[in-house]
Amino acid sequence: MLSNNTINRRWLGFELSVLRRLKYQTIAIPFSGQPDLDWYLKFWGKQVLSNDICQWAWSVSRALVENQGETLTEEDVSFALSEAYVPRRRLNNQALGRLTEHPQISDIDVVWFDNLWLNIQQIENEYRRALAAMHVLRTLDYAFSFDARTIDLRRPLSEVFINLWSCQWNIINNDQANYSVNRDAHEFIRGARSDLMFARFPRPEGLSGLRHGIVGWRETWVRGSEDAWDMLIAGQRGRLGDDVMSKEHYLQLVSNFLLRAKHIPKWAISHTEDGFISAGEMADVIRQFRKIEITYNKDFSDVVGGRNTFIFVA
Repeated sequence: MLSNNTINRRWLGFELSVLRRLKYQTIAIPFSGQPDLDWYLKFWGKQVLSNDICQWAWSVSRALVENQGETLTEEDVSFALSEAYVPRRRLNNQALGRLTEHPQISDIDVVWFDNLWLNIQQIENEYRRALAAMHVLRTLDYAFSFDARTIDLRRPLSEVFINLWSCQWNIINNDQANYSVNRDAHEFIRGARSDLMFARFPRPEGLSGLRHGIVGWRETWVRGSEDAWDMLIAGQRGRLGDDVMSKEHYLQLVSNFLLRAKHIPKWAISHTEDGFISAGEMADVIRQFRKIEITYNKDFSDVVGGRNTFIFVA
């Protein structure tokens, strides 16, 4: 059985193999999410314009894409981890207290995540601060990868953080004006000037479907509270990222988004069939605006959690 990380790498490999075949210098990515693809494109010498409405994704993108060479130092790591397990009178981020509802997260883990957030805010350089936050988010993912049966195999969180730092991704200056922003995708794409748009559209459950899972905890940790969630969800009403019940409504939201992207010469749109919207239905919406030049397809249904994925180039 393949792990989720292995499946995600195969999806990423498929997307990169398609993007390598296209001609462009500047690429706009309105729904970045985990910006692994953005990081690879930067290494290829592309100018990457990365956006996500979630601040956790924006923070990681700033660390890997916008950052042109800053690295987290040993002093930064030592400072971030100072008194990491020392409880305070009260949590700075009260929402983190509910992390213990998950069997793999203990009270002392909550203290660790809360203290790391407070320490990292004091790192002066914005890109080193973003790098430190990225390592905490990956430590959070690590903690969530265990359950009640495997928790005894888990290493101390500070040890995991240090290991992630010691193996951190290379940060280069690719001599391009890469930037990362934290805006609504519709506003971002309307103002983006690029040769190519690469888009993976949000799932129909939207932001509200992410709030109580690992992605929701990433956002709550980065923001330092959960206060922004209601505003975030309300702000996506009538847009991609809203909680959508019918396929007709969802496809209309896709159409509204593509209307704002008409000025970008070429589109590469990734779509994974999950039983809600078929590849044919997605293609029909794209054809309302322009001819589909070629469709790439990779069937991942032979692995657990894998589905049929398409990339439409138009």
